[in-house]
Amino acid sequence: MKKYSILLIGTVFFSVSFDFRVNAQIHITYSDMPTVGSKSVMAVDTADKFPPQSASNVSQTWNFSKLIRSQNNIYINAAPSATSYYGAFPSSNLADSLVYAEGYTYYYSASNTYSEMGFAIRLYGYAAEITLHPFFQQIPLPATYGTSDSGMSKGDTTIAINYAPIDSGRGIGHVTYSDSVDAFGVMTTPYGTDSVIRQKHYDKIVDSVYIHTGGRWFLYEVLDSINYQYRWYAKGIPNYFAVMQMDTKDKKVVNIQWYDGLNTSVTNIEHSAFVNVYPNPCHSEITFSSSSMNPMQITIFDITGRRLSTLEVNNGMGVLSTSAYPAGMYFYRVSDTSGSMLDRGKFIVQ
Repeated sequence: MKKYSILLIGTVFFSVSFDFRVNAQIHITYSDMPTVGSKSVMAVDTADKFPPQSASNVSQTWNFSKLIRSQNNIYINAAPSATSYYGAFPSSNLADSLVYAEGYTYYYSASNTYSEMGFAIRLYGYAAEITLHPFFQQIPLPATYGTSDSGMSKGDTTIAINYAPIDSGRGIGHVTYSDSVDAFGVMTTPYGTDSVIRQKHYDKIVDSVYIHTGGRWFLYEVLDSINYQYRWYAKGIPNYFAVMQMDTKDKKVVNIQWYDGLNTSVTNIEHSAFVNVYPNPCHSEITFSSSSMNPMQITIFDITGRRLSTLEVNNGMGVLSTSAYPAGMYFYRVSDTSGSMLDRGKFIVQ
C-alpha cells in the first residue's frame, strides 16, 4: 500500500547525533515515528546500482553516498481532525499527505505499533475513503533485529458516479503482508551516516472493482499487485532513513528514496518530473518524454477510470495519437516492465 501534492503545514527541527563507528543493533520506538507537524524531504534516485544486500545477523555496511537526486518528495504529517476526511477515520492520530494524488493516508501510532488505518483519495474527479480492517501494520514497536509481523487487511468503498448508465462504483481490496527486520548496521547516504535497522516488506493487493447499472452490480475488473520494499530506520528520523522499491520479483531496484532533512528551499515536484507531457492541452497527438532510456509503459484512462490504451516507450520518447479521443480530461500512468508505477498525471484533449 503505497504512501506514496504536498502542502507545507509546519516545520520541526530534529537534532540527530551521528556516530560513524557504531555497529550495535538499535531499537526503533514510538518516539522515532512521525508525529503531527513533522515534515520530511525524501530525495529519489531511479538508478539500480545499489543492491539491498542479503539478510544477515552480523553488522552490515550500506554505502549509498553516491545516490543522485532525480526528484524530491515532501511528506507532511497533519492532525487527522484538521483534514476533510477525518469522519471516516475517527480513531486515527496521524495523517500524512499523498505524493501522487490529492488526499491523505491515516495512521494509528502507539507505543506498540505504527499502523495504516486507511486512506482518502481524490482521483479521476471522485473522492474515495477506504478504511482497512484490521489495521495494516507498517512496523511493530519497539523494533530491532529479528522483529517480524504479518497479516491480512480488507478495504471496501462505494462512490457515486455520474456517468450514464453507471451510477455507482465499488472497490474491495485485500492486502496480505509480511515484514521482517532482517539486517542491521551502518548506512551512508548523501544526507549522512547513521546506525540503522533494515525491514524487508512484502505485500500483495487484490482489488475487485464493481460497477452498478440497471439496478445490478457487475464485476468490472480484478487488479492485483505485488510490492517488495527494503526500509531502513534510524533513531530520531521522522520517516525512513532510506527505502528501496523493488520490482515485482524482488530482483531489480526500481528506485531509492533517502531522508534529506527539512530542506524547505527544495521545490516540490508534483506528480514528479519523470515524464514530461506536451503539448497539454493537445489536439491530435501528445508526446511523453523522459530522460530514462529504460523500457516503460504508459497507460491511458478516461475520467471513469476505464483503460483506453497502452503506449510502449523504449527510447525515452513516445507519441500518442489523440485524434479519436473526445474532448475532455484523461489520465496516464507510467510503469516499468514489471508493472511498478513510476509516475502519473493528466492531460486535456481539446
